[in-house]
Amino acid sequence: MLDALLHPAIMRPFVAVIIASMVSSVVGVFTVLRGFSTLSAAITHSSFAGASIAVICGVNPLLGALAVSLGFSGLTAYVSRGDERRADVFVGMIFGLSTAIAVLFLSLARTHTATAWSFIIGDVLGVSLIDIYTLAAVAVAALCLAALFYKEFKFITFDPEAAEAMGLRAAVYHYLMVFLIALFSVVAVKVVGIILAVVLLVAPAAAAYEFSHGLERMLSLSLLISLASGVAGFLLSLYFNVATSALIGICASAAYLVALLASPKRRRCARCKEVATSRRMAREL
Repeated sequence: MLDALLHPAIMRPFVAVIIASMVSSVVGVFTVLRGFSTLSAAITHSSFAGASIAVICGVNPLLGALAVSLGFSGLTAYVSRGDERRADVFVGMIFGLSTAIAVLFLSLARTHTATAWSFIIGDVLGVSLIDIYTLAAVAVAALCLAALFYKEFKFITFDPEAAEAMGLRAAVYHYLMVFLIALFSVVAVKVVGIILAVVLLVAPAAAAYEFSHGLERMLSLSLLISLASGVAGFLLSLYFNVATSALIGICASAAYLVALLASPKRRRCARCKEVATSRRMAREL
């Protein structure tokens, strides 16, 4: 197995999985804490439209996905800063519009059907060296952005009203946080596809949340869970010769389900409810 992993045809997708897992672990934490799961799904779908346009134009699909997802994420960030109902409608519209754009451009060149399918379900085993460089550059940009504005992101995540009251430009950091999701979608579209991108983004962070009481611990656990899910899914797919993206998604989802069952937070909440019920019954008696 070790000799197989060292082969360039296997090493490239393995590196791509590691890159996607690292980015998802960081971006996913802020996505879960800010309640951006649905928003992230819409932005990921918009990257599908960008990749489809790039294929028709003969441009690197990852660059097309980056350009369009950044554009849609900017619009989404603008709308989500206002009325929540309007934001919900706009996010739903993005799902339909981005898919319609992708179908339109792919219908202009039916020979690219296989390429479109790879965007939907992922094609990590087909990544090229140029794709690795592109993914690495996007990942470095996302991680540097998260590290550079870590304190500001933390502040607006837990207390946005106080952040604005203290003069912090919360709107700017809100835009940057949404742009992080767009950067992740570019990394994920090649590894797990648009369908499973949200699972890789949300599941490890949500699992880490069940065992964390601080942001730093949640980030560390999210990184471990995301890497474990990505590596396990990749190795199992090689062993059983099945779709890599599917097993990565299953591993990440399984980690979240196990976390729900073993969550000390939920046990504590259940215990608190029992105590409150007992006290209420005692007062009634």
